[in-house]
Amino acid sequence: MQGQAIDEARYGPFEVVVAGGGMAGIAAAVAAGRTGAKTLLVEKAGWLGGMGITGATCLHNFFNVFGAHPGAERIRVVAGIAQDLVDRVGELGGGMGHIRIERGGQFVSMATPVEPEVFKLAAFQLCREAGVKLLMHTVVDEVRADGGRVEGIVVWNKAGRSLVWAKQYIDCTGDGDLAAYAGAEVEHFRTGDPGAYAAGFTFRLCNIDLDAMEADLERHGLIWHLAHAVKPGGSRRELVRMGLDMEKVRGLVGEQVPGYFFAVSVRPRELTYCNCINYGPNDGLDAEALTEAEVALRGQMFEVADLFRKHVAGCEECYVAGPAPSAGQRRGRAILCDYDLTQEDCTGGRQFEDQVGCFGFIDNPTFDVREAGAYGIPYRTLVPRKLDNVLIAGRMMSVDLVAHNSTRNTACCLVCGQAAGTAAAMAAAKGAAPREVEVGELRERLRADGALLEPLPDPIEEQA
Repeated sequence: MQGQAIDEARYGPFEVVVAGGGMAGIAAAVAAGRTGAKTLLVEKAGWLGGMGITGATCLHNFFNVFGAHPGAERIRVVAGIAQDLVDRVGELGGGMGHIRIERGGQFVSMATPVEPEVFKLAAFQLCREAGVKLLMHTVVDEVRADGGRVEGIVVWNKAGRSLVWAKQYIDCTGDGDLAAYAGAEVEHFRTGDPGAYAAGFTFRLCNIDLDAMEADLERHGLIWHLAHAVKPGGSRRELVRMGLDMEKVRGLVGEQVPGYFFAVSVRPRELTYCNCINYGPNDGLDAEALTEAEVALRGQMFEVADLFRKHVAGCEECYVAGPAPSAGQRRGRAILCDYDLTQEDCTGGRQFEDQVGCFGFIDNPTFDVREAGAYGIPYRTLVPRKLDNVLIAGRMMSVDLVAHNSTRNTACCLVCGQAAGTAAAMAAAKGAAPREVEVGELRERLRADGALLEPLPDPIEEQA
């Protein structure tokens, strides 16, 4: 759109602009708004939540993985705005809170299922209540920067190109578009590169007799990961989360099956999210690769439905519905920051003087945090090298692959978003760069706003 005239008066100015309305972007915008900053949230889609709500089976994870270490204490690692979202989803009838995994807790010990459409409404509500201006159906088209300082961003939507100016910017685009365009140091993961990742795709599988399905799968010893709870509007405990042993499934059915299968059920007679198909690893910045992913994944989705119809009791008339609006690319580029979390930081449960949050889940069965603990997230991991008025939050924050296996998850993105939003608002108010924000003051503000900077024993009762 480079030849199109730019309207410099349509939007703004603002104190904080957040680019990207996924999990990190929601938390960043709400945090900045609550801190008193005039905040704009720019999002390309028509909803909030991004891949975190269209591509994840639960919000992972508010707790440590205590099931991996028998006798380990259950500790809480995430609260703040992330918990505010969970509470609002529950109030709106779309969630069950935090559910204990009954079997297979060595991978994830607690699950936080949310109904995706209810979550989207909850996110809108929290943003509006915080005074955030929402600008949907809009993309960052250009970044104007000089000497490491962003002087404005050009956004594009059906109204045309518009210049948006702010004191501080937060990149929550997932692939670090704003920071990269501004001149940050980046690492691009191309097909075949170490660290390249696949695109995934989730969907609903509807018209299922869940009791009959579970009984049939149990009869064949196929369920390795399991949880039950009372669903919104329900009166009895039912299946809410399930993981299948796909090697056993392959042996039983004698045909090709996905390499893994996780599902969550929030509503009656459906698996609300099925997470089991992938394309890649591929280059997440390559539109042609993403196009091929869309074609392949949508075909795989119907193959999974056929598999259930043919082989699983209670699923004879099931059908797919509510697929993700697009393939979920887990990785495209990483933004190099003043500090980059490493595998050793995460698995060793390292703590930092400047940490603005903590986390305890690694989405990789080969690794976990030592002794079911949690690692700290230092503020420096959110400050891009060579940029003066930009912070980042979300899945582009870690170069190290195992660290990325952890930090890209939904709850961690919410934690980092709240920290970035709070810091950006503080920097804007003081006319300072993010590096000049006094970390002790930032930590005090985050604590006052309900964020956890260190883990604590879990104060929440499990659902009866």
